[in-house]
Amino acid sequence: MRTRIFNKMTAQEVQDYLDRGGDTMFIAVGVVECHGMFPIDCETIIPEAFAMLLADKADGLAMINLPYFYPGGTVISNATVSFTIRDGIDYLNKICHSLVDQGFKKLFILSGHAPASLTINAFCRDFFEETLIHPCHLMQIARAAGVQTDFDTLAYGAYKIMGQMEYLPVDPNAEETQPMRMETDPALERFSKLYRPFGGFTGTIYSDPAQHGGGRLFRSDEERLEYCKNGEKQLREIVDKCNINELKAALGEYQEYIQRMYAKFPRIKTKK
Repeated sequence: MRTRIFNKMTAQEVQDYLDRGGDTMFIAVGVVECHGMFPIDCETIIPEAFAMLLADKADGLAMINLPYFYPGGTVISNATVSFTIRDGIDYLNKICHSLVDQGFKKLFILSGHAPASLTINAFCRDFFEETLIHPCHLMQIARAAGVQTDFDTLAYGAYKIMGQMEYLPVDPNAEETQPMRMETDPALERFSKLYRPFGGFTGTIYSDPAQHGGGRLFRSDEERLEYCKNGEKQLREIVDKCNINELKAALGEYQEYIQRMYAKFPRIKTKK
């Protein structure tokens, strides 16, 4: 295929994919927020890179350019775009209803942002109840593949895979190449520490944008390329080791099972 990026395909290419039995979409859900020395779309580009690689492995298409969802505690920053959880659920609902109408029956939603689960998991369950189609939230791909990695490494690799390394800043004269990550406010730390054992998820609000850090300034293009190559290697290793094709096959079987259960118990489907 010329490309698997849905947004970059021609209408005929999409139709050809569907006509030969393709029915799988990998949807990259992002966020735009302050993140130290990283570009503010760094938690968008990671799921986009994963979506591209997984689409290639599992004969699917990749939907990108969905960067605006609930950010969480970084709303204090003027660089953060603020959406509510409900905004994101409604937006995903419209997108996925359209995709199903278009012929896509296996939907995988990718994210790299911790609070994304508040939006995506709630959406997945509601959509399943309404349509009997089960979107799958893929948030822990590295863990599923058994690969040890870290956020920064994945982000650098993603910028390379997506052809956007130039957006990672280079400054040969920089005195500090890594940001100082501030400790969070004691009130937030104490509440979170006491609440977490009860199973609660704290509604985080930072007191300074520097509390959500990451990234580095590179001193040269060569240094940047070295970091990005290492990150790309890890991303490809994760996708190579993950069992996405088995999951895709199991999803198809599960959705057929659900259709049988609906025929037996029609009340399980939410009425609109």
